[in-house]
Amino acid sequence: MPNFKTGERPTVFVVDDDSSILRALGRLIRSTGFEAKTFDRPGRLLSAEIPKSNACLLLDVYLPGMNGVELYEALAASGRGLPVIMITGRDDPQTRDLVQRVHAVAVLLKPFDEDVLLDAISRALARSLKVDVLH
Repeated sequence: MPNFKTGERPTVFVVDDDSSILRALGRLIRSTGFEAKTFDRPGRLLSAEIPKSNACLLLDVYLPGMNGVELYEALAASGRGLPVIMITGRDDPQTRDLVQRVHAVAVLLKPFDEDVLLDAISRALARSLKVDVLH
């Protein structure tokens, strides 16, 4: 786990329309000392305040209204593109092609191992801090 010394707990913004998965991810992320902000719809994240660093995105690929890739692209277009981890329950050519558009830190197939997720979050947060230092 990286040593985050920014004074604020790193934040993971999670979007998944499955309420049980959303609750479980929130609990897991908080148990590691990170802040978790959870959203069940893309529009709710789009209207949230999102920092430019010390944060990352954990997005389900298939969401109601817009998919996770479109959500990421909308955030990036508005200057809020953070390192992203994509999660999905589908492993097919269409999904693989779709997630390639975002250059994700990781693409995890549900159900995934908690340690694999936490490692991906740590890498995404480290990348977020590097980007901030470069700007």
